[in-house]
This record gives sequence, C-alpha cells and structure tokens, in this order.
Amino acid sequence: MASLGMLLSRALVLLAGISLSMAFPSFPADTEKVILVLVDGVRWDYLNDSSYSGFHRMASNGVRAEYVTPVFPSNSYPNWYSIVTGLYPESHGIVQNYMYDAQKDDLFLMALHSNASHAHWWNDAEPVWVTAEKRDLKSAVYWWDGCQVVIQGEKPTKCEEYANYWVWGKVNKDTLHAMTDILDKFQKDNFRLGLVYYEAVDANGHFRGPDSEERIQSLKDIDSILDSVQNEISRRGMENQVNLIVVSDHGMSAVNPDGPKVIDIEKAISLKDVKLMLDRGAVSMILPEEGRAEKIYEDLKKGSIQGLTVYRKRDIPEHYHLKRHKLVQPILLIADEGYVIKALSDPKKMKPFAERIFKGYHGYDPYKVKDMRTIFYARGPSFKKGMVSPPLEMVDHYNAICRAMGMEPLANNGSWPRVREMLTGNALKTEMHIGPDKKQKVVKFSKNKSTLGKKKKNIFKGKRKNSAPSQADLHILYVVLFTFIAILFRDKVINRNFHFI
Repeated sequence: MASLGMLLSRALVLLAGISLSMAFPSFPADTEKVILVLVDGVRWDYLNDSSYSGFHRMASNGVRAEYVTPVFPSNSYPNWYSIVTGLYPESHGIVQNYMYDAQKDDLFLMALHSNASHAHWWNDAEPVWVTAEKRDLKSAVYWWDGCQVVIQGEKPTKCEEYANYWVWGKVNKDTLHAMTDILDKFQKDNFRLGLVYYEAVDANGHFRGPDSEERIQSLKDIDSILDSVQNEISRRGMENQVNLIVVSDHGMSAVNPDGPKVIDIEKAISLKDVKLMLDRGAVSMILPEEGRAEKIYEDLKKGSIQGLTVYRKRDIPEHYHLKRHKLVQPILLIADEGYVIKALSDPKKMKPFAERIFKGYHGYDPYKVKDMRTIFYARGPSFKKGMVSPPLEMVDHYNAICRAMGMEPLANNGSWPRVREMLTGNALKTEMHIGPDKKQKVVKFSKNKSTLGKKKKNIFKGKRKNSAPSQADLHILYVVLFTFIAILFRDKVINRNFHFI
C-alpha cells in the first residue's frame, strides 16, 4: 500500500497540474489557425454541379451544411456582422445595408462611403478579429468591410480595405495571393486568424442574373482558388494546423426587370409624407415626416399592393430579431419572391438613388424564400471528415470559427449543439460556456426600451451571471489549497518525495 506521504505528494502534483490547466487556455500553445473565406451571394444549390472540385474536395475532407438560413434581412451587411459576432441584427446593430441614425444625423451607405467607417455603426458588438486581438492573437483581414474601423478600441493587425469589384482588374490573382499571404503570416509571424472577402459571384448575380454565364464563371474562379489554397496547405505540411472555412451571406433570386412584378409605392402614398426611404429591391425602410407614419402605413395597406407586405416597427415579427434596435425605421416594406420595390423618384428622399432594376436580388424573407439559403463548407483539424451537417443558421458560424482557433466565444445567439456535432479534436477539448441556444435571447428587451446597454458587459466582455466560477477564481482556489497542504506537510512530504534537478 502506498504511504501517506506518497499519496499526498501525488495529490500535490495533481493539484498543481489542475491549477495550471485552469490558469491558461485549454488548447495547446501551437493550436489551430483559421482562414475564413466569405464568397458573397452563393445560393445553396449553386454547387450541386460536381464540376466544382475545390468545394467538393472540402466537403469530402471536411464538413458541409445542407444549407444555411441567413438572418433577416437577407442582405450583405447584416449577415456579414452576424457571421463574425454570432448575433442577430437587433443585437449587433447592422440592421440593413443602408441605415440612418437620427440622433447623429448620419447615413450609412455601405463601403466606399466614408460615413460607413464611423465607429458608432459597429460598436454595438465585437467581431471575431477584435476578440482575437484583445487576446493577443493576431488577425489579417482582406476586403471584409469593417476591418478599417476601430471597434471597441481595436483593429486587426492587418487590414486591406474593401475594394470595388467592378474596377478591380485582378481580383482572382489578388484573392489567391491574400490566402497564401495569410499562410505566410501563420508560419512566420504567428498570426492565428485570416479573413478574405470575394464579391464576384454576388456582383454578377445582380447585374447578369443568378443563372448567367458570368455568375457561373465567377463561382468557377473562386472554386479554382480554393483548390489551389488546399494544395498549398498540403505542400506546406499545414493540414493539421489550418482550418479552412468557406461561407456566404445569402443566396440570390432571379427577377424580371421589365415585367409587372415591380412595386411602385408612389402610386399609393404621397412623397410629402416621406422624409427618407432606405434601400429598394426586396426590402426597404421608410422614415416618415413627423406625424405621418400612420398615414403612410394606412395608405400602403389601402393600396392593396400585390407582392408587398407592410409592417409598423412595433409589429415586425419576433422571429426576424430586428425590431428592437433604434436604427430600424418606423415602417418596413418586404417584397414577395420575384417582386422588386422600386426606388422613389425624388433623389433627396431616396438612399441610395438608383433607377436601375437588377436581374438578381436578395433581401427577401429567408424563412419563406428558399433562394435566400446559402452555404457552409469547412475542413481542417477541428472538423470531422465527410460529414453533411443538418441546416445551420448564420449566427451559428461564429461558434465554429472561435472554437476552431481555440478561442472561447463571447455570448451569442448561435446554437452550440448544432455546431458541436461537426467539430473534433482540440475544438472539443474543453466544454466552454458558449451562451444560450437560439431559442433564448442573448439580449432581452423590455416592451418599450432596449436593455442592450445594460447587458453589454455580459454580452460583449464574455461575463455571464449564474455561470460556473471563472478560470481565474479556480486558479486562486487551487493555489491557496496547494500552499496550505505544502506548509502543513512540508517536512514529511515535500523534502522526502520531491527531487529537483
């Protein structure tokens, strides 16, 4: 039978080991890295063609989802921010592609407009690259809008600002170079996270149509790039280090730009009642002149406009997770699939002012319109091989990204059970507190007033009520216990059984 001294000495070693494991991250020092590629505008069924070898190679060696449901509205900016925060728009604050802040008298008109870089649009949430930088994990972001903004005091170590696809002569060459540059940074400069944005599929889907040769070719181009990147990861011997995740923000639906499915709301309302209309196409918001909100709403309802659904802000369905943010305007317009809301004729009241109607649109209700569904592909040491995941939601990606790079996510709206099933290896070493499942809200609101500000500490700094003791608390507890036992049995245990070299 082992002596009391020997048992106590083993207990001390065990306690010391537990103490250290709780004091530091549960992942190895040289843990996995993540390249996150956002291919804008990839409809969920685009890749059914087996000729896309890069994507199919990822699927056979990793995970793909049956499809992904975007957040509402199924436009780019709300979904971009949901991908990197795990939050719904009413929590992260990017509620549309075009926004107006009445308190600041400021317009958000997307990239290339300087106002879109004002920090107040972005500071309701913390994107994954900011969380990484706060934890001394270096990140590189290429053309993903928002990286140029100081968000909660941080920017990525490397940021290439958004570039306009239509005037970008070498987008494919630069995209491949960005991904190999990220691999260089992983190997030489200890970066842990890289993000790359690719716009060509979306741009051609809008202007040429989702079934056009130009759109098909743009998807083949990024497929070839992904194939080359996978080859490069293998050539460098980094297959057990690099997780490659490819997502999109929404699908695309074909429309007839010359047909009767164009909705002209000026036939039902007076422009005198409108102060500002934000966006057109599948979804739009109206800021009425003071005291005119109810009149506009009633005029639109009386007009019985085919293909158009109208909501007062207070009546927006809960499952859209939208209405409780201050930037949501008093009236929301949603077009049915195949219909397009026409821009107002007055450029002073319409942002953006554009008379052209595209051949492809997104923004429709993603819970009703299947064409809004999109994709998720991932391969690497954190992901199972050959798995087809059940459908995901856009807010789920954040948990997968964080866990794949060994970083605890902040509280979010994503479903940990859905994500957990696709992960393996270090990504599952420690069951961390991820936050509520999708049926629970990360941010709870009173009937008339948002409590986002009151909850910000819990949500965006990762502090949660009624959770288990923190790692720091447990570390202190174990150190105190270790010290007490060491003093108590100093002569009988420590000197007899521990040997220092």
